[in-house]
Amino acid sequence: MDISEQAQQNGGDILHKNYTIPPDQFILLIYDTNSLLATILTEAYGKCIANYQHQMIDFESEGEETVIKTFTTLPPHSLVILVQSTSFRMTKHRLRADLFRAGHKVVEHTRLGYNKDEQVENYIQSLRYDTPYYVKASTEIEQLLLKNDFLHIESDDGKVLEVHSSFEKPVKNTGDFSQMEIISAGFPIGEIFTEAQELDKINGDVVVFGFPGKDHRTHFTEPFVVTIKDGCVVSHSGPGEFEEILQMIREEEVNHAVQVREIGFGLNRQLGFDNRLDEPTAFERFAGMHFSLGLKHAMYGKKLGRKVFQKYHIDIFCLVKRVMIGETEVMRGGKYTV
Repeated sequence: MDISEQAQQNGGDILHKNYTIPPDQFILLIYDTNSLLATILTEAYGKCIANYQHQMIDFESEGEETVIKTFTTLPPHSLVILVQSTSFRMTKHRLRADLFRAGHKVVEHTRLGYNKDEQVENYIQSLRYDTPYYVKASTEIEQLLLKNDFLHIESDDGKVLEVHSSFEKPVKNTGDFSQMEIISAGFPIGEIFTEAQELDKINGDVVVFGFPGKDHRTHFTEPFVVTIKDGCVVSHSGPGEFEEILQMIREEEVNHAVQVREIGFGLNRQLGFDNRLDEPTAFERFAGMHFSLGLKHAMYGKKLGRKVFQKYHIDIFCLVKRVMIGETEVMRGGKYTV
């Protein structure tokens, strides 16, 4: 199966297995062709929706006014597919959020052009239907997080990071919408994340192999050590680019420190250390662990209060060998055991 056929297969599975669209579903596909990946996905989805009531809009040629006008005439509970080389920003909110608030289902692919052409196959493979695994693995991890107040993470050379705290209610991204009112997701999927209820109870060392730069692309480097004390990054052995990111956070956030917040378990088995994507929000689903730096977190923002300025949420991608939640091992040799 070549990459175009795989894209069509995976796109069809998203529509039929994740979104379980009915025969009379109206589908709107908004796309651009400014990147190889966007072009491949547009062609694939075009074939997937050919036998449904549908409309296709080339964002570059039609423009914002046409798109906004089309939104006002959409049948209730339409499915909107967004294929974007960057991001179709037309309002102060994310377009996906505007659409699901209006009652529509949304499939979103964003910032596709941030990935290299040689990473196209990695991205297409990451769209493979794996929701039963995501549901099972994330449910096991969720139950362990809710029952325990201890997380132990081992990296190379005996580096250990520990969290001695209860955890916030985890958020899962599995593509299972059967119990959800909002049927919307940004793809690729496969993740569960939480954060410590007591943010200052994170201490130790973790090995990092990638982080987003100021160009909003992931910078993959030789693995380096990040040291965390009382929930904040205090030192590292990484490159100057990483220090620039840390300094940016220190200078602009109120506590003048680099707070660790999100504790993320990526579950997508098609992405990993050897199967990379330069677009950070897609790559954070890789089968491994990531943490967010900075005070900002949309899901847990209220914990710090509105008066606390929360600007940055920057993920770091970690090379983890073994993970324990309480007394239960959930990762061994860099692979999940759940």
